[in-house]
Amino acid sequence: MPPIDPRVLDTHKQLFDLSCIPAGVELVLKFLGKLDPSEHPEQGAWGNKRDGSFNDYHGKVLRGVHFAMEFTHPRSPDFPLSDLFTRISEELRAGRFVVISLRSGGGWHIFVVVEERPDGEFIAVSKAGDQTIGTEHVREIVTKMKGTDILTYTTT
Repeated sequence: MPPIDPRVLDTHKQLFDLSCIPAGVELVLKFLGKLDPSEHPEQGAWGNKRDGSFNDYHGKVLRGVHFAMEFTHPRSPDFPLSDLFTRISEELRAGRFVVISLRSGGGWHIFVVVEERPDGEFIAVSKAGDQTIGTEHVREIVTKMKGTDILTYTTT
C-alpha cells in the first residue's frame, strides 16, 4: 500500500453533517490523485441527504474508479466476519483502500481503511468537518457491531 499523503488528508473536509459517504469516496479519489484535494463535487451533489447508503455508489464510475458495495448481510452473530476481514486484507495488499461504515459516537460514520498492522488490526481515517479522525481498531469495532458493509473499487 502506498503511503497516504498527509497534505491530502489535512486539506480534505466533510462539508455537511450527513455527507460522510461521499466524503469517504472523495477521500479515496484524492488519495489516488484523481481529484484535487480542495474539490468536493460528490458532497456538493449529496448535501445533507438522509436516505443515502453505499448503494448510491455501487456500480458508479468516477474519474476512472469503479466502486462496488460488498457485505450487505444483516448485522448479526451470523455475519461472515472472517470473509469481510480477509477481503479488506486482500484489498490493502493489492494497493487499494477500503471505504467502511463504522459505529462512531451515537451513530455511524464513514472511514477509509488505509493500513493493516502486523497484528492484523486495521487503521482507518476520516474527516469530521475539518477535523481528521481515525481508529486503529477497525476489526474490534466491526466485531462488536456484528458486521458492516464496505465499498471497494477498481481503476480503469
